[in-house]
Amino acid sequence: MFEKLPFPLSTLVLLAGAAATAWGFAHYNDPTLNLIGLFAGIPLLLGGITMKVVELKPVPALAAPSLEVIQARAQQATEIQKQVRADITKYSYGANAHLEDALEFLGLRGPLEADLPKVRGYREELRDGRYTLVLLFDSPKVPFQQWQESYQKKMQGFFGRDVEVQLGQPQENQVELALVARGGSLTT
Repeated sequence: MFEKLPFPLSTLVLLAGAAATAWGFAHYNDPTLNLIGLFAGIPLLLGGITMKVVELKPVPALAAPSLEVIQARAQQATEIQKQVRADITKYSYGANAHLEDALEFLGLRGPLEADLPKVRGYREELRDGRYTLVLLFDSPKVPFQQWQESYQKKMQGFFGRDVEVQLGQPQENQVELALVARGGSLTT
């Protein structure tokens, strides 16, 4: 229900708390309305502030997908590609990074818990006619060699049989993780 809001849920909670608190103060002379407003408003206000502090914003698209890519996504996208895309394009609360659990499972963490690679952006494209979701990570604390070791040991199995995983390093401290649908190519 709240996933389709045009703004983060934390903003809704914050505004509801502020409105209820203001309503409680506005009805200062009426003890019942005053208490209802304050007892509902202040916790909502504090909850909204807390959510804002731990809010993880959606990852931006690095380029708008072409019509051909959108058609390929509709026809070829695997469940894991859909899930990853949905996870990175929504607001999250309480996580250090998008895909935090997956990155930790794959052993892609630096010396400290907060040293997880961060998804900087994503793009959708076709590779050999197959729908591909490409994630661009800033990875200053996790060297590319560690990504390659994870690729050899865990990564392909983690993302499933329907997805081919490809790694690249466009720049130092950056990693491109491409999830390529194994299904048939898009025919035109």
